[in-house]
Amino acid sequence: MSLGSLYDTLKQKTLQLQWSDRCLIATQMIKGINYLHTRHKPILHRDIKSLNILMKRNGEDFLVKVADFGLAVVRRETSRQSSYTHSVGTLLWKAPELLKMGKHTEASDVYALGIVFWELGAGCEPYEESDESTISEFVRRGDRLDIPASFPHSFAELISRAWGHEPRTRPNCQQLLSLIEDISRDFTRSNETQPPTGKVLKHYCLDHEYFSNWIT
Repeated sequence: MSLGSLYDTLKQKTLQLQWSDRCLIATQMIKGINYLHTRHKPILHRDIKSLNILMKRNGEDFLVKVADFGLAVVRRETSRQSSYTHSVGTLLWKAPELLKMGKHTEASDVYALGIVFWELGAGCEPYEESDESTISEFVRRGDRLDIPASFPHSFAELISRAWGHEPRTRPNCQQLLSLIEDISRDFTRSNETQPPTGKVLKHYCLDHEYFSNWIT
């Protein structure tokens, strides 16, 4: 993907993203994760972060793909869901329940999307210059990153709902899609102001438009 990761794109500040661009990028991210979550045997990504969101130009728009399924797992159809002795993922995008019990569900993926949405709007890395223990305690007690006042209210609300403290209060990806589609209608390039696929999971072929095997 010619632009690399969303993380790199934001860090290098080479693109001036409009809110319509941000909504388009967020929509494609959600569609990719929704595809995983709604399979006959749902798949949890477990390492959603801006580094794993790959981008390239598609005319005037952007094409976005979700990458790196090294930690992905089929959800267990039991009351324990995906319970492990050690939680996985990357700290900056880890949901509070993972820092407490290590149980990963679809809601944990949604939380990580919320952090990426924040990055998409703020244009910078979350928790800059904070150490790991500070970040972990901050998230565990229910605190969240400040949402800049420049964010449209509807986009700020999307983030707040996605990174809700209790997993059961977070929308699922289909609900996120409805929300982002409503938000997208508010933005057009004419009226807003600026503030390849392949086998990427062992035993599973995610031959789908929203995923990348890192081959560009």
